[in-house]
Amino acid sequence: MEANNLKNILIQRIQAINDEAFLNALKILTDAKVATDYYSLSQFEQEKINKARQQYTNGETYSQEEIKRDIDSWLKSA
Repeated sequence: MEANNLKNILIQRIQAINDEAFLNALKILTDAKVATDYYSLSQFEQEKINKARQQYTNGETYSQEEIKRDIDSWLKSA
C-alpha cells in the first residue's frame, strides 16, 4: 500500500479514537520517528565548547590517570 494511502487511513482511524492513554502511547511512538536528528546548541553551550577546545589546544587538560592520582591523594589525606 502506498504511503499516502496509509497516512490517510491512519488519520481517519486516529480521529475516531477517544482513548487518551492509547493516543498518548501512539504519540510516543510517532515522536521517535518525527524527532529531529540533531540538537541545536545555545550560544552559551557553543561558547563553552569553544573554550574547552581552546583549553585542549593549549594543553590545559589532565589525563584520567592524573585525575585518579589526585583523587586518591585527596581521599588518603581526608
